[in-house]
Amino acid sequence: MDKTFVLKSETGLHARPATNFVRFISELPASIYLIHKDFVADAKSIMAILSLGLAKGEVFTMRVESHDPEIMKSIEIYLKDHNLI
Repeated sequence: MDKTFVLKSETGLHARPATNFVRFISELPASIYLIHKDFVADAKSIMAILSLGLAKGEVFTMRVESHDPEIMKSIEIYLKDHNLI
């Protein structure tokens, strides 16, 4: 399941929010990827996420490899609650 978002955080997805995001994602029972342009990053890897260099206004896609739609919903809630989207 894929869903596309626009990053709204003024500072982009820098170290502190990326670290917290990876901690959250790591607890979910699915393979999850963050896709930006032609790059696919394991969302459970801080180095992979930071290597994308996501800045404010950039479009990215979350890919959840699971049959449970609640996982994508929880990711979207997390992103909204932390003012990332």
